Amino acid sequence: MTFLSFRKNALSTAALLAVAGATMGTAAQAQSVDFSWYGRIDMGLENGDNGAVSRTFVNNFASRLGLRGERKFGADLTGMFQVETGIAPDDTANSKAFANRNSFVGVKSVRLGTALIGTHDMPLKALEGTSGGLWGQGDLLEILVHGKGTAATVGSSFGNVHTRKTNVLHYASPKFMNVVAKVAYSPDEAKVAAAGAVPEYAKSMFGASVEYNDGTFNGGLAWQSQENFAAPTATVGGKAMKAAKATVGAKMDAWSAGLAYSVLGNENGRKTSNYVVSGSYALDAAITLKASFGKSGESAANAQDDVTGTAFEADYSLDKQTTVYAYLTQLSNGAKGKGTLVSSDNFPAVVTAGESARALGVGIRYSF
Repeated sequence: MTFLSFRKNALSTAALLAVAGATMGTAAQAQSVDFSWYGRIDMGLENGDNGAVSRTFVNNFASRLGLRGERKFGADLTGMFQVETGIAPDDTANSKAFANRNSFVGVKSVRLGTALIGTHDMPLKALEGTSGGLWGQGDLLEILVHGKGTAATVGSSFGNVHTRKTNVLHYASPKFMNVVAKVAYSPDEAKVAAAGAVPEYAKSMFGASVEYNDGTFNGGLAWQSQENFAAPTATVGGKAMKAAKATVGAKMDAWSAGLAYSVLGNENGRKTSNYVVSGSYALDAAITLKASFGKSGESAANAQDDVTGTAFEADYSLDKQTTVYAYLTQLSNGAKGKGTLVSSDNFPAVVTAGESARALGVGIRYSF
């Protein structure tokens, strides 16, 4: 082989390798997935009282760890996934099962919206606007508007419609004129077969919402129903758990305010109207004051299971990721009410009807 022939072959081989490398690089880039870890650690030192016992806690407030990723299929279509798990840094026995929080796979399109399958918040739960936002034990929406305030009261349980549903199909529309609509459906995989005179039944859930948010003003409506929440018997048909919720609010410069209102009914002679009003004001770049007040009404005439809640909070931001905060929350129960604080892993339930629950604490939240 002459030197010239050798040089031509070498150049040809180099060119082929360069083309192959460029092709592989392009293919790898086209199939690359954008992964990110994220999470939040939120812990507090708290003095709490359930009406019978006053004690001091180190409490965990829904700390979590997650992994998400996206992969583009074109200019307008993206595949996506998320796996999120609740963790308890203070007591690993309270850490949750893997992927117990919003965990799903799906696709999103700017033109067509987002479709997911897995575990996800129902639209009613996600509708909040500026009506919430308090940390620690200050989340009165869950206790009052979403039904946990009456969950322990005999005959008036509303099943806590603050629902993160498993086995759910979830769709969110594109944003159009600042409006987003959501629809979610969860079939009941544990459908019960007919037995004697009792017909077969399932506890499927359906929910929908429509929300407006232009960055200043916000508002929305949501509806949710779970079939056969009270199962049918040989003589009585099943009872559905139904909920309707409305929110309205505004956020301007240093302050925000919002109202959430709900009507919950279990088709068994029990229905309750509930509201929470919340507000916040930023004194400066570091200090923000928050307050919330609400009430869960009686579920029937003279049921005496009403619950009134008040919460205050002061935040001091160390940076964009870390905030130290102090809070005080008080629940006052009617004579037959057992509303209790539920935002932490181990706050003791109110066991004696009519007793009040209180929490005073300081916490630190680190988000990443």
